[in-house]
Amino acid sequence: MTHAPGRHALVVADDLTGANATAAGLARARLRAVTVTGEERTETIAEFASRFDAVVVSTNNRHTTPQESAAAARRVLEAGWPAALVSNRIDSTLRGNIGATTAALVTGLRAHGEDVVALCIPAHPDADRHTVGGVQLLRGHRLEETELAHDPRSPMRRSEVAALMAEQTDLPTRSIPLETVTGPSEDLATALAEAVADGVGIVIVDAVTNEHVQRTAEVAAALPDITWLSVDPGPATVALARALGLGETAPRAPYLAVSGSATGLTRRQLARLSSAREVHVVRVVLDDDGLPDPDATTAALTEAIAGAGGEEVVLLASALGEDELLPHEARHRIPAALARSTRDALRAQAVEGLYLTGGDLAAACLGELAADGLDVADEVAPLAVAGTLVGGPWSGLPVVTKGGLVGDDDTAVACLAFLERTAAAIRRNVQPARPRPTH
Repeated sequence: MTHAPGRHALVVADDLTGANATAAGLARARLRAVTVTGEERTETIAEFASRFDAVVVSTNNRHTTPQESAAAARRVLEAGWPAALVSNRIDSTLRGNIGATTAALVTGLRAHGEDVVALCIPAHPDADRHTVGGVQLLRGHRLEETELAHDPRSPMRRSEVAALMAEQTDLPTRSIPLETVTGPSEDLATALAEAVADGVGIVIVDAVTNEHVQRTAEVAAALPDITWLSVDPGPATVALARALGLGETAPRAPYLAVSGSATGLTRRQLARLSSAREVHVVRVVLDDDGLPDPDATTAALTEAIAGAGGEEVVLLASALGEDELLPHEARHRIPAALARSTRDALRAQAVEGLYLTGGDLAAACLGELAADGLDVADEVAPLAVAGTLVGGPWSGLPVVTKGGLVGDDDTAVACLAFLERTAAAIRRNVQPARPRPTH
């Protein structure tokens, strides 16, 4: 699984519930979304940024100090940058450190050279949260007129979005009223562009319906030379992701097939695969002694994956023809050498799925990929097992393993088709994940 570098959405969420809800909305928009708990897991965030269309990180910072919340937001930004869209997912009733986190992300993005302005659309129409006249309403009432006024941890004393922002940031704000949002698109575009030109740091936009949110996102995304930091409880992030063309138009990665078997059946299966699909063949590189050279093989494999198109297949094989059969000593070292090259290549280039043929090769690869196991989904054919990796840096990666003497001539084609279906299903669903331990 992959996308072009920097073509993902990076969401800093204030709590896990909001993170999961935002990820679900992004998944419905056909982005491959993953939720991560804990902004301190920077390596996990960076890994997922290269493998998913949307990385949503719960910092659980709603009730921390403004300084702690700002620091957490900056950690997420640095771990997941560069990104096509950065979002500060705030509480739909504006509790927490919305000003501090917004300011931290604006400052961080500007440090990366971005001409950024925060686009704050705090409405969540499906949850009866609306913004009118720059005031946040819960089921038609000001926040301080609801039970939120008695929240034991974050009692709400006011509903004016700009005033709440001003409690924690000096960034200048401007509100765009509902009459502009519902008027001609040209007027909305002019209002947004003028705010940017005037040096406004946070633009607060009224919205009552999902159409208002979507309309504002589309107009904002169409303005040139502006990077928007989305500040919202989820719907505007999804709308901006759609407007920016993330997910559905993001290029897909190739599939990787690795063969450590030299049986006649395996060679026929790979030949059938090559005739049925676009296959880029990488052969094992041998050193001067005729033994596998993992480093040279890794270099060739990495280059092939980087150059292959989405949905194509890169095949790393020890032998494709009878005249290519290796000497006994070389064959003995093939599983370990191919597994190492596979691991090292996947560190540099992501793939949509992994097909492993040869029992020793499959075992060696799972070991090198540091997987705890295989979440088995089905048998594509008798003794050809499909599932996803569990644990390790590539947890969730679709995999099919089979022995060298398993199946018929069409089995490799069937296995790749299964990987395609699994990858498509993953793209449609949220993939929650726990951070990888650092020790």
